[in-house]
Amino acid sequence: MEKYAKTLKGQDEIAHRTHGLGLRARRLLILVDGQRSVEDLCALTGDAKIAAALGELAEAGFIASSAGMADPPEASIREGQPAAGAAPVARAHTGHTASLPLARDFMINTLRTFHGPYGKLGLVKRVHATRSSSELRALIAEWKESIDESRLGRKRADELLALLEEVLPG
Repeated sequence: MEKYAKTLKGQDEIAHRTHGLGLRARRLLILVDGQRSVEDLCALTGDAKIAAALGELAEAGFIASSAGMADPPEASIREGQPAAGAAPVARAHTGHTASLPLARDFMINTLRTFHGPYGKLGLVKRVHATRSSSELRALIAEWKESIDESRLGRKRADELLALLEEVLPG
């Protein structure tokens, strides 16, 4: 019986919705706990194609087979221990080490979350084209202003800015 557990990326998605998963995939990700088998998940959801959906989540890095892990990542994190095979954690709040690609993806995903896939396309392209932390930092004010344009964005703008600062190197 194959079982899956959430990876750090999966836990981040549950906590912050930063990767833009669809509703069906998100619900399935919530159900994945390292204890339930594929058959159990199939019974819970009533979806016979659950194995394919789990494969997509695994391929995207949100879950991993718990067969090869001593402890599922979420259990390790709950106990305050780093997950087996996890990268060193440099930032306490997000659990991610600072990296330019992560910061770029965060900015792009939040823009898409608050403005849709084609809103703020010019800014998304400029963020995507950045090659250094300083170039990305130059776009933060414009990014924050665009997040502030939506009502929900205004409520979360300071929190999102703090999360961005945690993953932005330098």
